[in-house]
Amino acid sequence: MVQRTLRQMSPTRRALIGWGLFLVGLVTLVVGVWFNHYANFPSIETVTLATDDAIGIRAGDSVIYDREARTVAATPTVAPDLPQTPVALEVSVDYFGWVPRDCMISGSDWCFPWFTVGHLVAFGGSQLMLLGIAIAVFLGRKLTWSLAALAAFIAMTELVILLGTVASEWLNLAQGPLNWTEQNDAFSIWPPLVLGNNVGVSWGAIKDFVSINYNMGALTFIVLFALWIQRFSGPMPKESSAQSVSPYGRPIVKGAE
Repeated sequence: MVQRTLRQMSPTRRALIGWGLFLVGLVTLVVGVWFNHYANFPSIETVTLATDDAIGIRAGDSVIYDREARTVAATPTVAPDLPQTPVALEVSVDYFGWVPRDCMISGSDWCFPWFTVGHLVAFGGSQLMLLGIAIAVFLGRKLTWSLAALAAFIAMTELVILLGTVASEWLNLAQGPLNWTEQNDAFSIWPPLVLGNNVGVSWGAIKDFVSINYNMGALTFIVLFALWIQRFSGPMPKESSAQSVSPYGRPIVKGAE
């Protein structure tokens, strides 16, 4: 059904749909990257101030400071001979301080950060862009060497995103904010099933299980998708059987007497 609908589209309609998806995906990608950038800012950082130079700054006060040098612009240079005290200060992110930061969901030792939402939005935008290019450039056109090279580049980009970027960001999320490590047990196996022993399954094992199954599932999807898109051009034309010619110029017919 989808194949027939796409094949029956006029070139103008395919171009409008394809480039429209590309532009929507581009905007979505930019929004995702922008959100990810500002959601990565911490809401609170601790800086060290000289007590005598703090001029009334207290925990929770909003000031602008140099994150690299970790110095507050409102105070003089910290003198080493003065008493030092750590102060928790609210981080200023200019015009986009309203962007949510830190943890969207959190527990005692884990955190699902807001910037992951930016990753998901950017990933969705990248898929819309590639889909739009495929519809606008390749669908309904006779394949040439130039188009084949471009198609190979698009396919390689998709493989890098699915098997490289997504897999890497999953490991960064699981091993970092989620704290899915071998030291943290997720659950224990019922002792009668393991001969009365105390055997637990760690979050690190679950992380690896998800990673392996994702990669295998992605490879399976890629193979099935490659087989599916080959049907867009319809069935392969039947090869005409080569007809032998006798030395007298007449066709040779099998089974003739």
